[in-house]
Amino acid sequence: MTRLSRKERLTASRLACGMRACGMLAAFLAAIASLPAAAQTSSQPAAQPAQGATQPAPNTATLKITVSGLESNDGALFWTLYNSQDTFEAFDPDTALAKGKCQITDQSCTITVENVPYGEYAVLVAHDVNGDGEIDRNPLSDELKGVSNYTSKLWWKPNWDDAKFTINKPSMAIAISVY
Repeated sequence: MTRLSRKERLTASRLACGMRACGMLAAFLAAIASLPAAAQTSSQPAAQPAQGATQPAPNTATLKITVSGLESNDGALFWTLYNSQDTFEAFDPDTALAKGKCQITDQSCTITVENVPYGEYAVLVAHDVNGDGEIDRNPLSDELKGVSNYTSKLWWKPNWDDAKFTINKPSMAIAISVY
């Protein structure tokens, strides 16, 4: 009997459940689990203000992301911020403008991303309930997922045009519910 490679096993499991896109999203979000501690609560994706400066860079914003709908405080919430359709639809966390892991408190998470240049963005989040660093690919699992501007369970690959939002002022807040 031939032993399948890890990649072949993952592909077979995605096809078996009929949720290839959901599996891609879960694999992408699971890759965030290995982030260094410095990237686990917030990120500064744009040019940093000059040392000692108190004002944010011009035409940048502070983005506050509030995630609700979490069923427990167990594990952590992984998140990524994308600034283009190509990087968003590739589900590659290395192409994200910012990414991290947020500690869950009172079944919610608040993420602050500083110095985000004005433009269009989309956010993906996933709750790693058991803390194993992997997101369960089954859309019916306890490990819930969310996408900016989505208001129901993610059954298929998220769409950039539906998920994107525009940042065009110094402070922006969005809310994401996980399902």
